[in-house]
Amino acid sequence: MQSDSGFSSAHNSHGSLRTVPVVMDSSNTFSERFKTAPANQACAHAGSMAPVKLAMVSCGLGNVNRGFEVSTARWYSALKNDPRLDIRLFAGGNFPDSTWVANLPRDFLLRWPLFIASLFNKRRVWEFAYGSEMVTFAIGLLPHIFNYQPDVVWTKEAPFGYVLIFFRDLLRLKFKVVIANGGGFKPNTVKLFDYVQHLQPSSYEAALSFGIPKDKMQVLPHFARYVQPDKPRDEVRKEFGIEPDDFAVIAVSAWNCHHKRIDYIINEVARIDDPRVKLIMCGHPEPDTAYLKELGKRVLGDRIQWLTLPAEGVHRALYASDAYVIASIDEVFGAATIEAALAEKPIACHPNAGTNYILGDFVGNSDLTKDGELAARLTQIRVDPPTKERLKEIRDSVNSKFSEEVLCNRFADAVVGLKQKSL
Repeated sequence: MQSDSGFSSAHNSHGSLRTVPVVMDSSNTFSERFKTAPANQACAHAGSMAPVKLAMVSCGLGNVNRGFEVSTARWYSALKNDPRLDIRLFAGGNFPDSTWVANLPRDFLLRWPLFIASLFNKRRVWEFAYGSEMVTFAIGLLPHIFNYQPDVVWTKEAPFGYVLIFFRDLLRLKFKVVIANGGGFKPNTVKLFDYVQHLQPSSYEAALSFGIPKDKMQVLPHFARYVQPDKPRDEVRKEFGIEPDDFAVIAVSAWNCHHKRIDYIINEVARIDDPRVKLIMCGHPEPDTAYLKELGKRVLGDRIQWLTLPAEGVHRALYASDAYVIASIDEVFGAATIEAALAEKPIACHPNAGTNYILGDFVGNSDLTKDGELAARLTQIRVDPPTKERLKEIRDSVNSKFSEEVLCNRFADAVVGLKQKSL
């Protein structure tokens, strides 16, 4: 999914990078292979049709570093040289190789006009700010729609999609709108979209049972890349303040309580009464973050650090860590979980639709609804870690499901097929 982010980091400028062997073709990306293909080969891919104009939209890209934004940028970077597609990336912030769209970013609204209101009800005010960003972005996108005249608009944001569909129908425009259902939206939420990209089978089956036709959707997960630092691991650990005898646990997610259950992770790590057990929180702030940072300081002291990193920075943090944890009880997908598996890290998670799909038989049976369960699992990993052979087996299993080349070809085929249906 990206340089894939424009965020700065104290840890993203050290050492060169190499692609680890799990990538099918480590010489370059799927996008680069198209770029360097001979002209006759590219024409064979493109066929006789003019390239399909695809607008990939991420309202928060350039301002926010969540999975929604990361995955959008990653798809764009992989597909931008595919001769079947004429792709433009539209972002709400400053992001490389994208077109900026005027909008009121959620974080701007929360920092200034809505700051006082957020003191009374952080979650509701955040939802209002998020909705305002979606509406203003859709309005700001309209001049670009008229100029570019896309055949297909792809998004992960359902509220934005609703507003765009309203304007499309009002103005009698012809483009199709695709929703990538990474937010666990119910079938009733996605039924208005022209096509639904499900990230795992359970949401597809639910939509099918609801009555959404098969030809309007498919299961097409996000792919993931893991790039391992070409530098001794001990040196990378020092960058994050991890000593040789420390046990570093990493979580990569938005910093909230209601879904990612960061408070549970903090309290569980605190149960392990050993100053050498450290917690690295990689992600992006949300309304719960101030409370979570206060909790972390109170129960873990200097054993916890909070980092917002670009993709290569997250990969460095994974490389430096000893175990990866995701505590969500319900999870639609989880690109960071794929990356942790590709990095050959022991994973502590709760079995759910997303983790079951990614890890299969390797998901384990930890019940993270129970107090003490995560602490026990992490202690087990620390005392008796999985063998290197076992971690490589998990890596290979995950890599076989989420091959960039296979998934990008299916993505392009779906977009081209959507255009052909409208002819």
